[in-house]
Amino acid sequence: MEQDQKQAVIQKIQELRGLRIFSVLTDRDIFEVMKRSDIISVPEGSTVFTEGDEDQALYVIIKGEFEVTARSPVSGELIRFSCAGQGLVFGEMAFLDRQPRSATITATEDSEVFGFTREDYEDLLAASPATAARFMMGVAEILSRRLRGVDQRIKHST
Repeated sequence: MEQDQKQAVIQKIQELRGLRIFSVLTDRDIFEVMKRSDIISVPEGSTVFTEGDEDQALYVIIKGEFEVTARSPVSGELIRFSCAGQGLVFGEMAFLDRQPRSATITATEDSEVFGFTREDYEDLLAASPATAARFMMGVAEILSRRLRGVDQRIKHST
């Protein structure tokens, strides 16, 4: 690897290290995950995935803002959420349970995401089980925080 490439990899590792999902990983772990993933530029107005899609990738926002929309199963009404902020993860449900997407994700400004497919994870698991376990702990921590947030909203709404 040339010096410029090494420097770019080191810089990307440092950038990713600041994101919650990567906080439990070593630099070597992050490098192993990076080798199997993609950094994707998402232009404003572009859709990352659509409700009902079958793909199973997990995404981490590196920069930018996204809108999350889903149809109410009761009224059919479009429900809009804002999904903004560096480090926010989306797509984790399909990544874990292999079910169709539950929402549509659209960039509201030029953005960049880290994309990691289920196949990428399975490759990582075969090559480095300890790294894969630590990565999954990062996913579990994010899901736990979200579930606690929902729990708090339910408690405060009654």
